[in-house]
Amino acid sequence: MSSMQFGYYRVRRHWRRQDRLVRMMIANWIGGMLVGIVCAFLLLALDVAGLRSLLWRSDMPVAGTAMLMGAFAFTFGGLVCAAAVMRAGHDDDLGPPRGGRKFRPATRRQYAFAGAAARRGEAEA
Repeated sequence: MSSMQFGYYRVRRHWRRQDRLVRMMIANWIGGMLVGIVCAFLLLALDVAGLRSLLWRSDMPVAGTAMLMGAFAFTFGGLVCAAAVMRAGHDDDLGPPRGGRKFRPATRRQYAFAGAAARRGEAEA
């Protein structure tokens, strides 16, 4: 095995280990693009607001359809990817220490009354 091949495998192994976030972003972007294309297809298939008939009677129906599909694909892809990144945890987020307790929010709201001093001359209600 030459040194060039050895370097290639080392870089490839480093890529796999390092960039899980990039792979997650790409996968979510592709999924969002598919959702966008399906939504644009349904918009045209159902002829919402006469869009399909208007688009297909134009001078360039193929270009218009491709632009509509592309706009939906990139918009939905970006939204899904951004949502996935915002929901992703950090690598250094660990659970509670061994034997620790997890935070659980109260199931019922508990209100505490704050005391307020009355001004002089005002009658108490």
